[in-house]
Amino acid sequence: MITLAILVLLALGGLVVALAAPLLDERAEVLGGSTVAVFALTGLLGFLAFGEHVLIYGSFEADKMSALAAVLLSLAGLFVAWGNLARPNTLRAGPGEFFAFLLWGALGGLLMVGANNLLLFFLGLELASYAGYVIAGYDRDRRESAEGATKYLVLGAVASAILLYGMALVYAATGQIYLDQIRGTIAGSGLGAAGLALILVGLGFKLALVPFHAWVPDAYQGSRPVGAAFLASMPKVGVALGTAVLLARAFAPVEKVSGWILALAFLSFVLGNLWAMPQENLKRLLGYSTVAHMGYLALGLAAGGALGFSAAGFYLLAYLVSGAGAFLALEATEAAGLPATLAGWKGLFKRAPFFAVSTALLLLSLAGVPLLSGFLAKLYVFSAAVQAGWMGVVVVAVLTTILGYYYYFRVLSAAFLEAPEDGTPLALSPNLVALVAVLAALSLLFGLWPAGVMQGIQAAVASLFG
Repeated sequence: MITLAILVLLALGGLVVALAAPLLDERAEVLGGSTVAVFALTGLLGFLAFGEHVLIYGSFEADKMSALAAVLLSLAGLFVAWGNLARPNTLRAGPGEFFAFLLWGALGGLLMVGANNLLLFFLGLELASYAGYVIAGYDRDRRESAEGATKYLVLGAVASAILLYGMALVYAATGQIYLDQIRGTIAGSGLGAAGLALILVGLGFKLALVPFHAWVPDAYQGSRPVGAAFLASMPKVGVALGTAVLLARAFAPVEKVSGWILALAFLSFVLGNLWAMPQENLKRLLGYSTVAHMGYLALGLAAGGALGFSAAGFYLLAYLVSGAGAFLALEATEAAGLPATLAGWKGLFKRAPFFAVSTALLLLSLAGVPLLSGFLAKLYVFSAAVQAGWMGVVVVAVLTTILGYYYYFRVLSAAFLEAPEDGTPLALSPNLVALVAVLAALSLLFGLWPAGVMQGIQAAVASLFG
């Protein structure tokens, strides 16, 4: 059972890294390199697990969807662990715990996606959430970090309580916690519908959908950029794929679900883009843009079916690469002494041409420029929404994409068209320059040749309806 091996590797890997840190004198290079190796191995095993379909202990379903989750979570973890090696000695609370929670966050996400009952789903969600709380506040000596993490923790605890109460209502209405046994039993049940609505509230918070997004700008701004890269990637993978699993396996016959998710998606991509437009701090700008991107992704989830879920899956991959890459670019410039502001990025191209071009590709992908993965991701999601009969919503979504062009091009204008205050070459970390270049290349590759990854995503989604 390959998927079981992945679960064990993530659980024991985190434990070993945490316990070995004092013995290794908190050497972040060794701990980070070991974490990168674990994620590389679990990612490879995830590819091998695509042919597996087995129920583990009656509660975890190892199939193509869980294999897809293992690959995406491993990629997110690998990017964040690799990115942290640029400033390995700045983890004041100790690097062992940072890398351990990174591994356990991936474990929680995988448990969510493979869960065959509500209790295991909640356990995975909480494990992934705890990792986010710790990493968001890891730079605890900074007031911004402590403030952002506190808001995230308090609101996250409220959202978890709401979600758990919703699960309790679903159990009260159906007498079941297993997803396949819940399916088809809550239609026409007011108690079950109320429980489902509360579950969507909790999941909406974890996905940063409006109006459950209030923690995002402060948590992202307070985190180190590499911590924000984690918040923008790994938890989103687990929750988005886990939501698809819940909708397909437990709540598919409930017609109200699509309307509820559509409303959250609409608010998110409209307001998220509007709030991002005036931002001068780049972490807040990317934080609000995350809200907008999760709105577009939720549009695919609302469309439902194989087409909508496949579109949402590709959008998730595109955002994982481009969104995490943008935050890691901020990590590189912050490590070199530049503030994460528009003014700080003035003249970046003249000081680091190759790095600036790589970063520009990532931002253009987030904006949805053709030939890049972000453009195809939006096209797939909009097509699914049109098939669902939501032409008016798609028109508004396209118009809000133009708003995204505005604030992403504000960043590019500062980097490429304005003169730097200091014209000396920027001393960037070679590790991060290479990582940002790799992510930019992946964004271009998935935009030009999406067939391979799309086939894998479609196969994983098809397993939900098999």
